[in-house]
Amino acid sequence: MDKTKQKILDAAIRVFASEGYSGATTRKIAEVADVNEVTLFRKFKSKENILRAVITINRNVILKTLDSVLRMEKEEDIETCLRTLGMSLMEIMRERVNIMVILIAEGRRNPEIAAILESVIQIIVTRISEYFEFLIKNGKMRPIDPRTAALTFLSYLSYMSQLRGVISENILSNCKEDFDTFIDIFINGILNAEATIK
Repeated sequence: MDKTKQKILDAAIRVFASEGYSGATTRKIAEVADVNEVTLFRKFKSKENILRAVITINRNVILKTLDSVLRMEKEEDIETCLRTLGMSLMEIMRERVNIMVILIAEGRRNPEIAAILESVIQIIVTRISEYFEFLIKNGKMRPIDPRTAALTFLSYLSYMSQLRGVISENILSNCKEDFDTFIDIFINGILNAEATIK
């Protein structure tokens, strides 16, 4: 990607984060990118095309990280793998929390943006589901619905990442400890080993 396009996309992320998609103008994006508005339109044609490019870049970063972690982790024990996978995804989400919030809000109003966002989420859920299926087939996980397990895992990561974008870091200062506890609960459940369900 050429430097001017990259500057425009970096500026767009900042402007979308501060103004929201609807409040962001191509004039403001061009100003923050230090290019003229004509250049912006020559490169992207519209604000919606800029948003599409931002989504595509973020999707590619997430999927590349996800694939590399899952390839690496198939040989690791499940606890180490889930910890690595979770921390990697939380870091990506933390870096992109503003754009995620904007996409969710914009997706409510724009079916095309909603469809793009949904396709990204589906890919992520599918990849993690396939990883859990691999663990089930290899006897490392009990036979459960891998898609539900993937959604549960992602729900925690997504929730914590979104909270970090809204709440003071002091409240969430024990992120690693909280995540370790989540992994323990995710793997071992909440029942005492001696407890029986009545």
